[in-house]
Amino acid sequence: MRLFDKQKLTQDTKDTLSAILLHDLIAEKLDIFCWCNKCNHNNIIATKLVMEKLGPNYPVPEVGRNLRCGKCNNTQNIATRPNWPTHGGQIARHM
Repeated sequence: MRLFDKQKLTQDTKDTLSAILLHDLIAEKLDIFCWCNKCNHNNIIATKLVMEKLGPNYPVPEVGRNLRCGKCNNTQNIATRPNWPTHGGQIARHM
């Protein structure tokens, strides 16, 4: 059962929201949080390393297209977002 149609949500907001770019993460001193939607494995990767390969104007949500899960080798469905600082507890869960 799918709760959200990710492609439809992305298309609906494409004209109104601009994605955060890799250079924005560098300016904020944030890394990239990656989540495999197949096996739920997750990891944090250094923004600087990714930016060297993809360039500073690459959107953070699109970085997952260039990644491979280290646990299940999935390359098709990896979500990426800024690795926001923790605030002492869970604020929201990944969906």
